[in-house]
Amino acid sequence: MPLSRSRSAILSLVLTGLFLSNSLSSQSRFDLHEVMWMMTPDPAGDVVNMEMELAPLFDRESITLRLPLWKPGAYRYANYERSILSLTALDQDGRERELVELDPRTWRVECKDASSLVVSYDLKVKDESEKSAPPAVHLHSPSAFLYTEDSLLLPHLLKVNLPEDWSFSSGHRPVAGEDNLYRSPNYDVFVDCPIALGDLEFLHFESHGTPFEIVLFGKSPSEAQFGRAEWTSKVKAICEASWDLVGDYPFERYVFLYLFSDIGGYYGLEHLNSTTIAYNHRNAKAGNVSGLESVSAHEFFHLWNVKRIRPKQLGPFDYSQDVRTKDLWWLEGVTSYYTDVILHRSGLRKDGWFLRAQERNFLAQYNSSGYGIVSPERSSWTTWDPTPGAHISYYDQGQSLGLLLDVEIRKHTQNRRSLDDVVRFFHHWVDYPSEGYQPGDLSRAIRAVTGWDCRPFFEAHVRGVLGLPWADSMKSAGVRAIFGEPGDPYLGFSASSALLAQVKENSPAWESGLRPGDQILSLAGSACTDLEALRNLVFTLSPGEVMEIGVLREGTNMTINHTVGERSQVLFKLDRNQNASSSEAAILDGILDGIPKGIF
Repeated sequence: MPLSRSRSAILSLVLTGLFLSNSLSSQSRFDLHEVMWMMTPDPAGDVVNMEMELAPLFDRESITLRLPLWKPGAYRYANYERSILSLTALDQDGRERELVELDPRTWRVECKDASSLVVSYDLKVKDESEKSAPPAVHLHSPSAFLYTEDSLLLPHLLKVNLPEDWSFSSGHRPVAGEDNLYRSPNYDVFVDCPIALGDLEFLHFESHGTPFEIVLFGKSPSEAQFGRAEWTSKVKAICEASWDLVGDYPFERYVFLYLFSDIGGYYGLEHLNSTTIAYNHRNAKAGNVSGLESVSAHEFFHLWNVKRIRPKQLGPFDYSQDVRTKDLWWLEGVTSYYTDVILHRSGLRKDGWFLRAQERNFLAQYNSSGYGIVSPERSSWTTWDPTPGAHISYYDQGQSLGLLLDVEIRKHTQNRRSLDDVVRFFHHWVDYPSEGYQPGDLSRAIRAVTGWDCRPFFEAHVRGVLGLPWADSMKSAGVRAIFGEPGDPYLGFSASSALLAQVKENSPAWESGLRPGDQILSLAGSACTDLEALRNLVFTLSPGEVMEIGVLREGTNMTINHTVGERSQVLFKLDRNQNASSSEAAILDGILDGIPKGIF
């Protein structure tokens, strides 16, 4: 019995030795199992000390550290390396290891015989608070956190050491039972979370059982200038209109980070469970928050369209080079379309505003150097190029495409399907975090969901540069689309039916004697019974031509000799057609209200 036990013990030791040997060999190749970070802000708010712990390490000659070239959601090169100061690497014995700069964003660390490394650096940050006020610091995480190629898929832990009276907010998931410790499953999620530090003001609400956090910091407006309860109500309305559209909240908690600063207008950036939005504090203090409402709706909708509904190129990310896609017109532009849709459905915008917004968007496209030259796919692809030549915004192009795709889908399905259905389908089909959709999937998805073969539309207006079919498409939605170019005949007045609502001073109409309130009875001898007849006649005339206009003014019939002028700027108008059929009117109502408004 003792001999038997001895042999058993020896065998056990041999097997254990073999196991350990194999284990160590495996660890030499796959030794890291997580990355530990510690960040410690300077109380003055000028610098944040960053520490990255890499352990355990086995049989490595060196490790290559990298800083992202760009941040997802902003498709342009960045220069984050300018903020990195005093980069060092210490091993387990406190010995400094050699750092070799390979390029401005890449460093090789010698680590032979090291079992661990602590990489430390100071991150220069900007204090966005008012002078003499407590600090307020905002971090876009790709600008702050280094990575190694073999650690991208590993869990990342973040420990935050806060100065007295400082607060922290982020979409990071806290570790249960630990103070200021947060865990992310990989680097992509880790740097997806922006960070606010310093003097923060917190607001909260709940929607569909899900908690939301609103954080105000920087040069924040006072309560009298920016009512907290009112703003919370507006943000909640945006979120719930989005819920009604897509059907869920794909997160456990959501954080709105609002930085009030000296920027010219506003900007935002989308994330998986948060957004960071910067807004000019002077506008906010003056009560001008329409832009803040708009960017909030835009970035919130991105949590589906871009963060979940995304092409394969956008995740997992390659932070070392530009990442191009031909679909930014959809990712950003269609999101801009839904920004306007959500603002209307939430009740933050009134009737009439939606069509005016689409007019302004088209005019921005028309007045760009790339109109009719650069396709939406091309403008998406070349956004990284510093000098792309003729330029047009894929935001503007995609917004118009979103509207017309929605109208065409509703027209071809008798208002039983919409672009909303396509978004909902994509959201569940792509199934984040699996890889995104492939080239051609957008048009295939539309056809699968709606039955409409949109490939000719895509060929003409997405891959091609053919002008959008505004008149035909919008007519099917009960909307008149009126377009006039410089050089076209110009009368100088607008009308509702045949009643002049406005006559511009010094216009051809004003010079001829027409005045607001005049009712148009005839033009050039032809009866003018409605606005449509008036508009159709205008384009049969020539600038400089004199015609007779019969009007009724305060019960008196008059004849006015009117000289047709020449249009000096682009005209683009979208107006409800009061004579539209119920089925046509139902399409625009369906867009605005989010439901079919009459099946035909």
